[in-house]
Amino acid sequence: MKRILGIDFGTKRLGFALGDPMLKLAVPLEVVELGDKDPVKLVWSMVEEDGYDHIVIGTPLTSDGDSTDMSLVVDEFAKSVKSITGLEVTLVNEHLTSKASDQLADESGSGRHDDSLAAMLIVQEFLNEIDDSK
Repeated sequence: MKRILGIDFGTKRLGFALGDPMLKLAVPLEVVELGDKDPVKLVWSMVEEDGYDHIVIGTPLTSDGDSTDMSLVVDEFAKSVKSITGLEVTLVNEHLTSKASDQLADESGSGRHDDSLAAMLIVQEFLNEIDDSK
């Protein structure tokens, strides 16, 4: 695994981040307003353009780890992404990433929610988990 694309999925926008397993580091990339864009095709074009080999998507589970209505939508999105890209897709519980990304935004002075920061935290959680499993 060389390049990981992290996604904070939303119905209005997607936040993206890059993960590097060798450095065990994630960085925010961009936020894309969906409008009438197909989110699966958007991910496909990013994979084709930038050469990712793994995708990590945040899924909003409850604090007990139970599914929510939105996590079911994310599951379908993840299946579609896996089907169109042929890449391994991992779901990571994003239960606290929005709060944490808002705190990072406040600390940086921007003070506004940034979905790419949430995606970065999702990828970092994944990198920490794979590192801990070694």
